[in-house]
Amino acid sequence: MSCHVCSRAPTSRLKYLCPSCARNQLYQLRIENARILLEKESLEQQINNAVSSTYTLEALSERPDSGHLSLKDEEHIAWPIQTIFNEKAKSSLRIKLLESRTKGLRLEIKNQKRNVSEHKLTLARRRSDAGSANYQLAEREAAIISSIHNNAIRTDHLWHTLHSKTAEARIFLCREAAYLYNLRQKVRKADGETKEEYTVGGIPIIDLRDLNGATPSQISTSFSYIAQLLVLVSHYLSLRLPAEITLPHRNYPAPTIYAPSGSYLFREILPASSTLQPSPSSPTSTRTVDPRSYLPRPRPLSVDRSLPKLAKEDPGAYALFIEGATLLAWNISWLCRTQGLHITSDSWEEICSIGKHMWQLLVAPPAQTSTLVRAFAGRDVQSKVKNMKDPPKTIIQRTKSFPMLGHYSHGTVHSFLAASEGTEFTRTWRLPTPTKVADKLKSSLLGEIASAEWEVLEKKEWDNIPEAPLQSVHESSVNREGKGELDMSNMEPLENNRAGPESPDEPINSNRLKGTSGWTKLRN
Repeated sequence: MSCHVCSRAPTSRLKYLCPSCARNQLYQLRIENARILLEKESLEQQINNAVSSTYTLEALSERPDSGHLSLKDEEHIAWPIQTIFNEKAKSSLRIKLLESRTKGLRLEIKNQKRNVSEHKLTLARRRSDAGSANYQLAEREAAIISSIHNNAIRTDHLWHTLHSKTAEARIFLCREAAYLYNLRQKVRKADGETKEEYTVGGIPIIDLRDLNGATPSQISTSFSYIAQLLVLVSHYLSLRLPAEITLPHRNYPAPTIYAPSGSYLFREILPASSTLQPSPSSPTSTRTVDPRSYLPRPRPLSVDRSLPKLAKEDPGAYALFIEGATLLAWNISWLCRTQGLHITSDSWEEICSIGKHMWQLLVAPPAQTSTLVRAFAGRDVQSKVKNMKDPPKTIIQRTKSFPMLGHYSHGTVHSFLAASEGTEFTRTWRLPTPTKVADKLKSSLLGEIASAEWEVLEKKEWDNIPEAPLQSVHESSVNREGKGELDMSNMEPLENNRAGPESPDEPINSNRLKGTSGWTKLRN
């Protein structure tokens, strides 16, 4: 019903405006509170009755002869009995759980015992195996080590045998190449002295000290053959020459050689090498500059005119050619050193003997003890002392009876020239540097040109000379370190080398007597 003060419905959700509405709203809460209090009191009474029944049971237990219980006492006893039954059920449930857990633990213990027994058997077996393995262990280890050592010795022996066969194959290929290139030695006697001359492909091999007296065709052909043979031999010996040689290639039919500092670099092969030998007709200032001038410049091994003329007209090309010839000779000397061929002296004059070194290396029979100096001749004594202390080893002893040709190379691990042994071997050399040899050779050739007085005698002048016994006037006035003058009177005529006249306009006179025209040196 509505409030008699504010006339609001009792379920209104608006704020209370009068005390009557507030009081009416609190009536329901008060009723709930009263009900809860009554329930609490009832429960408290029941608890008190239960407690009192427990006391009654204790009293009955103290008085077993008390007789029958009253109805009130039976009511008090029902609750404890029910509690006892509940506790008994709980106890039986816990007992069952404990029994099942005990059964599981017993089964687990049984399994663990079985595992322990199996582990004991395994340990016993392992102890037995260990005992068997340790039985005569030292003897078996010694036998295994001996077997491995014997296999190593056998493998090392097979390796050395294979290397020896490889060296023999290299020697055979090099000698066959020299035979195919017709590398020969000619011994001539002149004025009671024996003179050795060397040819390749029928062309005389020019000594670098005799370049002034050789024709351009002789020089170019000889150096071309030597360069090709040297590259082929280095390929067979698996050696990389210090100065790289470029054989004739497309649009440039002449070989070239690089300095050691510029060798074996990545570069494109130029289709034409016109910048190597500029045309003498064009002035130096107008010659085109190679746009790839930063690349190493190769040294030519061919000339198109005589060396005195080239030195006078183009000193730059002359210097490059002298460097190229020196590098070629230095390559040959280096190759001879690597193959155990010891040059008699370390002077630059010996390096200039290209033909002699090539012939001794490729064609000559095995040299005597005085000629060949084997690798580590000084270290043989040390190796013998070490061998007395250490057990014998299967190594190749570099003795004087061991052949060196084909031994060291850059292509096999055995006797690798760049290894420590090869490095020690090269340290014993006293080979002069290419720059020093080039300077000595250049100064010698230029001094020979400067000291010689050359004149060209025309045919008319020779006609005015009275007839006299012909004698050779081609003599050199240059003394080479006390070795005497160079005798060129026994040289073969130029017709054998098929060399043409110096001037294209000069007619060829087949009836001309020998020594009646051309370059003639006059004594002072």
